[in-house]
Amino acid sequence: MLIAPAAGMLAAKQDQLGLAYLRLSLRLDPARNEAWLMVGDLMESAGDIDAARAAYGKPKPGSPEYPAAVSKLAWSFQNAKEPETALKMANAAASSGDRDARITYADLLRANDRYDESAQVLSNLIGDDPNPDWRLLYARGVSYERSGRWPEAERDLQGALKQRPDEPELLNYLGYSWIDRGERLPEALGMVQRAVAANPQSGAMIDSLGWAHYRLGDYKKAVQFLEQAVELEAGDPEINNHLGDAYWRVGRRIEADYQWRRVLTLDPDDKIKADVEAKLTSGLGPKGPATTSRVAGP
Repeated sequence: MLIAPAAGMLAAKQDQLGLAYLRLSLRLDPARNEAWLMVGDLMESAGDIDAARAAYGKPKPGSPEYPAAVSKLAWSFQNAKEPETALKMANAAASSGDRDARITYADLLRANDRYDESAQVLSNLIGDDPNPDWRLLYARGVSYERSGRWPEAERDLQGALKQRPDEPELLNYLGYSWIDRGERLPEALGMVQRAVAANPQSGAMIDSLGWAHYRLGDYKKAVQFLEQAVELEAGDPEINNHLGDAYWRVGRRIEADYQWRRVLTLDPDDKIKADVEAKLTSGLGPKGPATTSRVAGP
């Protein structure tokens, strides 16, 4: 009776009242695991990581809520830049054979750039299923793409999209991958346009749309969309890098130089950093940048 109104209060952003109801429900029944998970989420959002972890640690092995609790606990360590602890915890939970725990382990492996291992965990989950869950195909497709196994990635992403043809994240990921590879550009443009229509405030998806126009040679329109993307995702090094490229192509060389220098202040990865440093020295060649760009993924 108390948990239901607590959930309603949390949905209405009345966190303090919701927390009071949850605390009362747990005083009456300390074994209400779903209430502990909700308390953990509230504590984590408030920045009290120790209290969040204590709440996530309440569900016991064998309970229906235990896999979700371990997942949240592991991600709290990942977000605190303790990946070894997170992976060890997730691996231990996955060894039980629980499906959700194995998915969590695959997600954490991917978050730590261990793409081949993530793909293997997902392959074991998918097995010989002739119609696997589209989310598993999407996740494995991302792992394959990040590890340079494009044919396998393309197969999985297309398989996932066949099941969910209107899923914005899928449309964006596969469409952007084709755009960045210079393949199937008209089709890919249509895909990212549909993704943006579904999520008009997504800087990553608007960046994909701008990059599509860039690859198609419509640099003025590329600037228009990439400026919107930077407004929404000002701290993203890849989007700022794209905007610098587009500025260069339309002759706005001083602004291009500024954008590229800004990228170096945004903690870019080594590949982006090397690309930007080369452009700051020599500008862009006649065919534009050859770097592979960021794609939003799970």
